[in-house]
Amino acid sequence: MKMKLIVKKRLNGVYLDKNKHTAQQAIEKLTPPKKIILPMSMHLGKPAKVVVEVGDKVAIGTLIGEKDGPISANVHSSVAGVVIKIENRMVNHRSTKVVIIENDFSDRMELLRTKNKDLHNIVANAGIIGMGGAGFPTDIKLLPKEEQKIHTLIINAAECEPSITSDRRLLIEDTEQMIKSIQMILDTYQISKARIAIEKSSVQVIEHLHKHLIDPRIQLHILGDLYPQGAEKLVIKHVLSQEIPKGKLPFDVGVITLNVATIHSIFSAALKQVASFERVVTVSGTPIKEGKNLRVRIGTPVEELIDACGGFVSSPLKVLNGGPMMGKLIQSLDEPVTKTTNLILALSAAEAMIPKEQKCIKCSECVNACPIGLHPILISQAYRHQDLQTAEQLGALNCLECGACSFICPSKIDLLKDIRAVKNQIMEAKG
Repeated sequence: MKMKLIVKKRLNGVYLDKNKHTAQQAIEKLTPPKKIILPMSMHLGKPAKVVVEVGDKVAIGTLIGEKDGPISANVHSSVAGVVIKIENRMVNHRSTKVVIIENDFSDRMELLRTKNKDLHNIVANAGIIGMGGAGFPTDIKLLPKEEQKIHTLIINAAECEPSITSDRRLLIEDTEQMIKSIQMILDTYQISKARIAIEKSSVQVIEHLHKHLIDPRIQLHILGDLYPQGAEKLVIKHVLSQEIPKGKLPFDVGVITLNVATIHSIFSAALKQVASFERVVTVSGTPIKEGKNLRVRIGTPVEELIDACGGFVSSPLKVLNGGPMMGKLIQSLDEPVTKTTNLILALSAAEAMIPKEQKCIKCSECVNACPIGLHPILISQAYRHQDLQTAEQLGALNCLECGACSFICPSKIDLLKDIRAVKNQIMEAKG
């Protein structure tokens, strides 16, 4: 999967080959596995608190992890069966407690029981989070203060990272459900308009939506094809020509932004009383026999998805949870699909080869590529000198972790790796 790079000055991003080879692949429903592995940390914030014990019988939708604090999220069983193990595991490079459930294949369902029927509480009870990768608990986004008048709902459909097509398929195949969910949010919060932000290269989806968007409040906003414009703050800037001040959130400027898959889950929770227990995942990459878009249960081992795509036709050097720019290395195919998994990407040895690092040539390409105007090389150098104060002053904590700087660097310096590391060190130092 070679990605083409087009170099321009002051891009604030990079152009990538999209590699949307699965864009025409209709969503297939994957048979639930014999066991599921449910991490308590699938979201930003504090892990959920396990509320089941080994031997407990559960149904689809049974609460097994309860949100623990304001920034946390409920976790529900995605199969009916018996809890067989509770242990600590590494998932997405984080140590987290997991609940392992053996499937009895009865598909017994337990519906949500939300005492307070306002949308915020329904979403919180359902355990819905940002499913585009960020994992921010959605109920927080749906609780603006009284003085924060929301004027725009933005549906982020910018699958700007290569290979991901899961949101495109949802927009095409579940159009009516998506539109009803958007209308429900507009009515609930008395929001005057909604904008579906989508890249111009998504031609099929754009043509399809033009035929179905009858409500004048809901319109398309066509983005260019620059990566990483799918980041929340960048989408708001592109759609509304408005920047979010430092330390503020979207609803501070009158905006709610939600990912396509998140909108889909809100519909299921509010109108079907169903918790967040499944999602659509793209499986792609040259070592994969047949790329697909699969509707899978949360907690399904990655190996099950790969087998459903015919397995490997050649040995991959790497398998990623996410895209080639921001995805994280899967260390074992027993790792589970989480709520934020939108892509499983297999890379061949040639595609995953790490080039030898050379000295910085002071070309400033990383500065030109950074979508928020940081100086990635200076942050990297501060990290390598363990100067955390300088790294923070240079804005390390504001980094979107999009990887554009590493991708464009002619000296092949892994700038993103350094910035991620120094961000963690700064946060640890703050306690």
